[in-house]
Amino acid sequence: MTMSKLSWDSAIGAEGQFPRLDHVGILVRDMEHTLAQWQSRFGVSVASTFEAPSLDIRATFLALDAAKIELYTIDEPKALDRALGGASAKIDHIALRFGKALSDVELSGCSIRGPGRSDPISTPFQIAGSDHVWTEPPGINVLLQLITPTDIAL
Repeated sequence: MTMSKLSWDSAIGAEGQFPRLDHVGILVRDMEHTLAQWQSRFGVSVASTFEAPSLDIRATFLALDAAKIELYTIDEPKALDRALGGASAKIDHIALRFGKALSDVELSGCSIRGPGRSDPISTPFQIAGSDHVWTEPPGINVLLQLITPTDIAL
């Protein structure tokens, strides 16, 4: 999944060229308790929920002004323990949403994987009309979830 780099000069002045923050993903051990804490402390509402039984993943997206917080858990206890260690929650990833103009993202040297797992994947996950991949680009060293419209190949 290698593509050419988008240059700064080609992006200046073109609306939708840069990615926008879609959400910050927080992996949690106890979804119900964590959700109750967010709602009681900050008064946030649930924007949407998502389940992927084949991946043992459940997610709740909290509505904020400019982006969302994703609280998600892995329903397979061993995988959840590997991901969280002894913690009850951790910031897991930052999700960036790209528009059609960002069809060329530089992913050379990146391991592409799925949500909540370190195993590589061969094709993006299709969720709600978009392609999703997770990667930790060398030099950035933060797990990123990249979201593109389905009609754009990564």
